[in-house]
Amino acid sequence: MRIAIVHHDLNFLGGGERLCLTTIEAFKECGWSVVLATLKQTDWSRISHIWGRVIKPDEEIIFSIPIKGFTIYKRLLSSFMFSMLRKDVDLIINTYGNPILTNADITYMHFPTFALWDESHRKYEEGFWKLYFTPYYLVSRKLVERRLNTLILTNSKFTAAVINKLFNRRSFVVYPPVNVNKYIQLEGRRENNIVSIGRFSPEKRYELVVEIAEKLKDFQFYIIGSIANTEEKMYYEKIKNMIEERDLKNIELIPNAPDENVRKILSTSKVYLHCMVNEHFGIAVVEGMASGLVPVVHRSGGTWHDIVEHGKYGYGYTSSNEAIKMIRHAIYNYEKMKPLARKRSLVFSRDRFKKKIIYIVREYVRLANLSPKR
Repeated sequence: MRIAIVHHDLNFLGGGERLCLTTIEAFKECGWSVVLATLKQTDWSRISHIWGRVIKPDEEIIFSIPIKGFTIYKRLLSSFMFSMLRKDVDLIINTYGNPILTNADITYMHFPTFALWDESHRKYEEGFWKLYFTPYYLVSRKLVERRLNTLILTNSKFTAAVINKLFNRRSFVVYPPVNVNKYIQLEGRRENNIVSIGRFSPEKRYELVVEIAEKLKDFQFYIIGSIANTEEKMYYEKIKNMIEERDLKNIELIPNAPDENVRKILSTSKVYLHCMVNEHFGIAVVEGMASGLVPVVHRSGGTWHDIVEHGKYGYGYTSSNEAIKMIRHAIYNYEKMKPLARKRSLVFSRDRFKKKIIYIVREYVRLANLSPKR
C-alpha cells in the first residue's frame, strides 16, 4: 500500500512533527510505501541531531510556492497542489491537522483552527487587512465544509468535544506518541522540587509559578523552557523581572536547557506543575509523570480530562491558593502517587500510538474496500 502523509513543515520540531514522524515509522514497519508531502524541504540532519535516529519516508515531495508574502493565500494554493497526490497513492493522511490543507482520507486534528477564529484574526476586521483577508475567509470556510468529509482523529476527549461542538462531527481519540521510555528509568534523590516545562510563551502562565513560589519558599521551583523568537524572549525577560523584583531565591529559570540537564532535574524532583488553561493534550505533563513526578494541573483541557483523569493520577486546581494546597498534597502523598503517575504515562507511549494508527488505517482500507494502486 502506498500512503501520502501531508504535513506542511517538519522543521518546527513540535508535538505535531513528532506525531508525523512516528506515523511514518509505524507505516514503514508495516512494509507500506510512504510519501511525505510538504511545503518546505525537511532538514533531516537537524531533526536527527535533536531527536536522534528517525525513519525517513520512501519519497519526499516538496510543493514549493515561489511567491513572497501573501502567506494565507499560499496556504490555499498549496491545498490544491496537495490534492494532486490522489492519483498516485492509495490513501492521504493529513497530520498537520488543518482540513484546508488537503482533501485527506484521514485527518489528525490537533485542534480546530476555526475555534480561535474571532480572537486570532481581529486585525483583519478593517481597512486594508479586511480587503486582504475577506476572500481567504470565504474560500477557506467553503473548503472546510467540503473537506470535513474525512475520518477525524484527535489528541484528547477535550479536543473531540470542541470539534463536535463546532462542526457537529464525531472524532476518534488517538493520544499523541510520547517517548516515555526515555524517562521511565529516571531515578535520583528526590527533593521537594517543583518543575514546569514548556516554551516561554504567555499562554504557559509562568506568572502563576512565580506567585506560588513566593508563598512556598521552602520548596525549589524550576521553569525550563525554550526561547525561539523575540516574543518568547520578551516573555522570558518579564518572568525574570518578576522574580528579581520579589527577590525570590527558590525559583530558577532555565532557557534552552540541554536534554541532559532537563533529565537530571526531573530525576530529583517530586511535582510537575502545569499552569496552562485548556491545554489540548500536554506531552510535557506525560514526560514528567514518566520521570516519577506527580502532576498538578489546571482543572481544564486534555491534561485534566485525559491525562490526570479528573484527579485519579494527579491533582487539579483552578486558583493559585488551590494550586498551593494541591502541591502540598502531592508532596505529602508522593510515595503513593508516584507509581500511579508513572504507570499512567505508559498509556501514551509511542508503541501504543503506532498500534492504534495502524489498526485505524487497516480498518479504513477494509471498510472503504480500497484496492492498492501499487
